[in-house]
Amino acid sequence: MVPLAVARDGRSFFAEVYSSRFSGVARVDVRTNAVMKIKAFPDPQFDQAWGAFDGRWLVWNEYHGYDSFNDFSTWAWDRQTRKLTQLGAATRGPEGQFWESPWRGADVRNGIAVWVQGVGPDQLGEVHAYNLRTGRDVVVRHGHPGGAFLIAGHIVIWAEASAPGVPTRIHAGSALTGRPMAVPRALRSLRNVTGLYTDGLRIAYPNASYKSLWWSPSLGAKPYEVVSTRHVQHIDNSVQVGARYVGFGTYPRAFVADTKARRYIEVSRNGGSVFVNSTSLLVVHGPAKKVLHAKLRMVFVPLRDLPPMPACS
Repeated sequence: MVPLAVARDGRSFFAEVYSSRFSGVARVDVRTNAVMKIKAFPDPQFDQAWGAFDGRWLVWNEYHGYDSFNDFSTWAWDRQTRKLTQLGAATRGPEGQFWESPWRGADVRNGIAVWVQGVGPDQLGEVHAYNLRTGRDVVVRHGHPGGAFLIAGHIVIWAEASAPGVPTRIHAGSALTGRPMAVPRALRSLRNVTGLYTDGLRIAYPNASYKSLWWSPSLGAKPYEVVSTRHVQHIDNSVQVGARYVGFGTYPRAFVADTKARRYIEVSRNGGSVFVNSTSLLVVHGPAKKVLHAKLRMVFVPLRDLPPMPACS
């Protein structure tokens, strides 16, 4: 079982489940251990998922193949109606190969799903914004975008370079109309940043060299450094943001930071990771050795039950 996203009810999360009876995307209730099947994987051995949950819709990219992010389909599941919908899929070039797509799963916020898929050579791609209430799919960008995500106000964010070899800059567009928009102040100065994560109102990211963690408490505030690594350590791409809490890792260690108390604690030291939103914290402890579909130990804590973090020594 590999977590995909934390729900908003304080008692469940979504995950990739691999078992002899079912392999695919499911909802897991931590109180009862009940597993509700959502969608089975076509190939249980190699298929993977990467996505997000906004309180009603779960949206994910289903990757077909263990070592490629180019062959995928994009799916949405409505928690209220239990309806499963395919939103998009990767396309092939003239020689049968899938066009190259960025390494980032689908995102969803306030009923809008966003993903990027390759549509041509030289990393030509499109940013799609799909309105899950109306079924309208808007192409926000046709160019060479990196992975896209959403912030408050139905704004799509992505990184893109103006030319090969030039540092990437952050761009913004309307998920409703596709029109370009002003980039929020917290994102304007970013260059070559790929591991940017948000809860829609706050942002956190490792810098371009992955040697420090940066944070901004609002989209209108300039980010500042909160953690700096030493020697060969680096901040990995597992950054998570949920209200006042930030999860991050310096492999094989994982941490949770309380931005209000300005403290952070180690929660795993064996290759684990952290999932957090406005209601819950899920800590995943990695396996003792690397194996395909390993059994992972997880700790789920509603944020209301989280004790104060001790002062740093």
